[in-house]
Order: sequence, then structure tokens, then C-alpha cells
Amino acid sequence: MFLFLIVHVYGYGYTIMDGPVEQIIWCGVANESFVLTAKGTIYKNYQLEQKKFTDKLENFTVMEILQSPANNSVLFIIGDHKTSFYTVNCGKNYTQINHDRGFYDFKLNHMNQSQMIAFKDVKCNTSLPLCKEKYKKELYYSEDYGASWTLALQRVRDADWDKLLESPLIPDTRIIVAHLLQNESVVVCYSDDFFRSNKTIRMNSHGYYQTNEYLFALIDADAQSKGYDLEVTKAYQFNLTEVVLPVEDHQKYTFTVLDTVDGSIFVSVSHLEEFPKVTNIYKSDQDGNNYALSLMNNVRSLDSGRCDFEPLINGAYIANVFDQEEYEKMKTRRTSKNFEAQQKLDKYKQTRITFDRGGEWHPIKSPKYDFRGQPIGCGGDCSLNLLGRSEAFRNSIVTRNHLVIGTGSTGVYINDQFNTYLSRDGGHTWFEILEGLYVYEIGGDTGVIVFVVDEEKATQLLYTWDEGLTFKALKLNVTLDISSIVFSGDRFLIYGIQDAKQLLEIDDITQSSLRGVMLNVNIRDIAVRECKGYDEPGDDDSDYEYWSPTNYAGERCIYGQRLKQIRRKRNAACFNAQKYQFQSIETCPCTQEDWECDVGYYRNIENKCVAMKEQKKIHCSGTYMKSQGYRKVTGDKCVGGIDLGPISTKCSEDDMITDKNVDRKQNDVKVEQPQDVDIINWFQEEKKGGIKYGYLIVGLIMLLGAIYLKKKLLGQR
Repeated sequence: MFLFLIVHVYGYGYTIMDGPVEQIIWCGVANESFVLTAKGTIYKNYQLEQKKFTDKLENFTVMEILQSPANNSVLFIIGDHKTSFYTVNCGKNYTQINHDRGFYDFKLNHMNQSQMIAFKDVKCNTSLPLCKEKYKKELYYSEDYGASWTLALQRVRDADWDKLLESPLIPDTRIIVAHLLQNESVVVCYSDDFFRSNKTIRMNSHGYYQTNEYLFALIDADAQSKGYDLEVTKAYQFNLTEVVLPVEDHQKYTFTVLDTVDGSIFVSVSHLEEFPKVTNIYKSDQDGNNYALSLMNNVRSLDSGRCDFEPLINGAYIANVFDQEEYEKMKTRRTSKNFEAQQKLDKYKQTRITFDRGGEWHPIKSPKYDFRGQPIGCGGDCSLNLLGRSEAFRNSIVTRNHLVIGTGSTGVYINDQFNTYLSRDGGHTWFEILEGLYVYEIGGDTGVIVFVVDEEKATQLLYTWDEGLTFKALKLNVTLDISSIVFSGDRFLIYGIQDAKQLLEIDDITQSSLRGVMLNVNIRDIAVRECKGYDEPGDDDSDYEYWSPTNYAGERCIYGQRLKQIRRKRNAACFNAQKYQFQSIETCPCTQEDWECDVGYYRNIENKCVAMKEQKKIHCSGTYMKSQGYRKVTGDKCVGGIDLGPISTKCSEDDMITDKNVDRKQNDVKVEQPQDVDIINWFQEEKKGGIKYGYLIVGLIMLLGAIYLKKKLLGQR
């Protein structure tokens, strides 16, 4: 049982804004705040900044604030028509710029603060045969903070600066684009000189997506499949290969790249067009190839496309899935009422966690006690289930180092008896700390966590310095409907919408009458003593202790290493000024936990990797390396111990390649290939001449002879 205590402290000031908060930017080394409201008004450090623009341009409305990735003191204030402003010193002064009033979706160069690109739509009509609805954009660029603009490319679908601009191998001006050619072919290409020249990455691609390691291209599915296919390449190489999945399902309708770590890719794929909210998660090897099934029936939002998949610390992930049995029932009831069937499926969501990068997934162990210290009766199939970003973005999982906070319930499935939960060991052990729904934020590594109740009449802010053992409250002096909490530097910004009942005294309850509320809470205002004893973790007088991450079974070897980290003790209510870092203690021998299912295998109910289908015979001579159904987890450093990798296996008599059956076996393989591949191979071989050309001559002679004999026989009749 842990102590739960709320101590009320002094009230806190707030700022009323002309509309709900749309955007928050932290500018420069001083961490100055710029806030944009839904009415297009800017506040700087909680004071009205808009007058600096309206003095120069009456009725100026701000659409967006952009911060330069090359210099965080440079901001672009994008206006609603043909005028914008920029500052290079966080608003000490502004420079006005003019541009086409149709420009939108401005994107700033990561390496050069004065360079940017923007789009402009072209209205399609019958006089423009090449104008397609998806390719109606024009791409413009500027090299002087937007003072002048030049047309770079027409018929564009999407474009962005290369995400690898920071690499010395990539020119600072490289732009990747998907657009339509004059011959109506679609192409993904890149240019280093604003499209005075360009190089093709992929013809006939609908678009691309780039991470810091890979580039993905979306293409049409082949003739035997439905939907789309996905190709991938290392971001430096532009050598695209198809993402081949280990299932005989020729339907792929959505792809969502969830994460890339140590070269391995997690991708979510929906296989049924009528059920796009149900996906499978596949994981590649360290080179982005050889995809194996990691998790079935992952939950995906139909509105935002977000998947319930959250990275934690050190290769752990949390994901939500639909119950397999209920999903199979829904598939057998495919009718015109699919929408109702999918709504019913929402009642059967469960949460799973992995501590080995998707090798094994498990239910989350329920807390032993509730927030009052009373035992929670949760046995059998009962577990802790947490809300994901697909349905509760502001109540979804928040993580920082070893701390994880989430909203959910205990039971077989997620239910509406929501409470707030905390883990201090990367998701292994959980505590129920508050009753009900809250919005929360972790204050970096400082040790403080802030909570505001998620309801229309929030009047106080709760904070804890001991990870939920005790809470203190700040009176807000205003009621609000909380939107979010953000932390930067040494401050929390809490913002939302002013209570509707208060608005009755001001105006009618309409969208235009909504007022934004923002509170600025500095850590110094809720400060506690600074932690001590960092160099002596574990001592009675130290506020710190050693912690080693574990897998689901509680074993301390993770990815072949035993790690330790210094962390603050839970009951030490103090301010941490140290940075948490892992230290490697020793390398471990390999165990079952160091192996995940190989391509073409899945983990069954007995937690063993078994073949998804009958494995194809291997055509070989002598011996070959046969999979045992496992491969080592990406990044795993274990040595010795259990070896579940491929083993040398003697070829069976049927698979042996000999001089007698070599031609037969080669022909068998060719028959299994798609017809268009055979045609391509035929033309390639024809150019080589030799024995293939000889066979062709003989075949023609035999064909002419057969025709001659047929005519002769018909003549005799």
C-alpha cells in the first residue's frame, strides 16, 4: 500500500486569449513562448503580439508559425493572404515579405535558414489535359527568406527537403518530389539544383515517405493482387526493393511505418479493404528486408490513420489489438452492416507489451492495488488495458526514460472504468495512481509530473514529486476544459478552453465566442530540494538507486546484455538535475528471449514459432541452411547459449540437383514465376544467343513441318 495525499497550495494566475490555442513554439536560447490561437492571433510570453503586425497591415490574420530547423531563433509568421513576416531574433523585430496569395504548406530547409519551398494549386479544367486532381500543385522556392519566389516544378503531388540534409554526403538543397511527367507517367525523383536537373528514384509511384534511415515508395499492386505494394530503400542508396510479406494475402490497402530502430522497420498493413481499422504489424531485419509477422489485429484509427503502437524504453513497445476470436466472427458476418460490426469490434480491444522489439507480445500485468491501496481482483485472463492514440490522443501513453503513464482499465478488454496508471520500470510493473481520466505530462528528468482532470470544469492542477505517492494541488482561479500540457526547459504550459458557463456572462455559446486559457507553471514555483547522493546510489542517505531493465519473465538480460541505470528512488521527493544513462555490465548467453520468429513463421499459443504454411522445398546440392523458425532479435548482442539460428541440413533425394534432373528442376522453377517475368527473361536470353537461339531455330523448323503435314493430310481427305 502506498500513501495518497493531496495538499492544497496557493492559487495560480492565468491568461485569457481570444480563442483556443492552435500552436505553441519555443524560440531561442531564452525559450520564449509564441502562441497562436484559432482566431489567427499571436501571443508572445503570454502578452498580445498581434499589434506589431496590425500596425503595419490592418486585419492581418496569422495562419501558421514556422520555426527554422537551422536556427531556432528564426520564425516565419505566415499570413492568410499574400503577406507574411519573419524574424531572426525571436520577435525583437520583424521583416515583411510578400508572396502569391495562393501559397500554402511552406517548408523550411533544415540547413539554410533563408531557404524555403511552398505550393500553389492550379485549377484543373478541360484546357489543361495534364492537370490531374492529385497532381495540381506547383512547387516554388525562395532563397531569401521569402522575399522572392521562383517556379521549380509543375504537376506536383508532394515535395519536401531530404531528411538527410545534415549528412555531408547530401547537398543542402536536395528536394524529393512526387509529380506527373509530360507523358502522364508519375515519378518520384530528387533534385539538388531546384529542378534545373533531377534524378529518378522510382517511376510509376503514387508517392513516398522518408525517415532518417529509409525511403518508401507506394506503387500499384501487381496483376495478381489488390490494393497497393510498398517498396523501400536505404535513404542514401535509392535502390528500391519490394516489401515482401510472409503471408499469401494478395490484398494490401494501407501501410503505416511505425518505427525504425537499428535498421529494423516496423510497418502496419491492412489486408481487408472493408476493415482498414484492423492491421498486422510486420518487422524487418536490420537491412530493411525479410519481413516477419510480429503482431496481428493491431488497432488503427479510420479518422487519423494513427495506430495504437507506442515505443517505450530500450526496445519495449505497447500496442492495442482486437481479440482474434471476435475478429474472426466479424469477418464471417460480412454484410451491408459492416459499420455496425466494426463498432461492435471496438468493445474487444486488448493491450499487449513486448520487451524484445516485437519478438514476443504479452498482456500487461495488472497492478496489485488501486489508488486507495485496496487489492485489485484481477486474475485469469484479466490484465491492464490502456487507451491508445487511435481514440484518446490526449489520454494516451506518455513516456520519459523509465517512466510511463497511461489511462485505462483492468479486465479482459478495455472498458469505460478509466483510471490513471504509472510504471517506473519501463512498463513491467504498474501502479494505479489516480481515479478517472487525466491529461498529464512528465517534466523531463526533473522528477515532477503534472496532472489536470479531463473534464469541462477543471479548477486545479495536481503535481507529484514522488511518482504518485503524494500529490499537491494548485488552484487555477479559472475553470477550463483541458486541451493539453506541454513541458519545455523549466516550464509547463497548461492550456484549454474557458468554461462555457462563464461565457454565458460574455456572449452566446458559439464557436466565435470560445476563449482560450493558458497557465505558465515554472518548476521554481513548485520546487523541492535538489536530490543528493548520485555518486552513492543504494546508500540509505542517497536519493538514488540502481535499476536494471528486465524482460517479461523478470530476467535482467536484455538483447544479450545486462544493463543498469541510476534512477531516483520513488519516495525521494526531490529535484533531479542529473541525466539518466544506461551502463552495460556484461554480455549474456543467448536464451529463448533473444530469438524472434523468422520469415514465414508466427508465434502460436504455446509461445513457439511455427510455420505459417507448408515450407517450399529447397533446391540444393549437398547441404543447405534450414531455418528452425527463429532469427536473432535485431541489435541483440548475446554470445553462446541457445542457438536457434539456421542449421546445416542434408538435402533430400527429391531436392538433390544432379546432371540428370538439372533441366527439369530449372523448368519447374520457371513455371512458378509470373508470366511477365518469363517474357522478360526470354528477351534477355534471346539477346545472349547461343543455345537458346539454337533451340528457337529447331522449334521453327518443327513448326513449319507440322503445318506442311497438316495441309497434306487435309488435301488427301
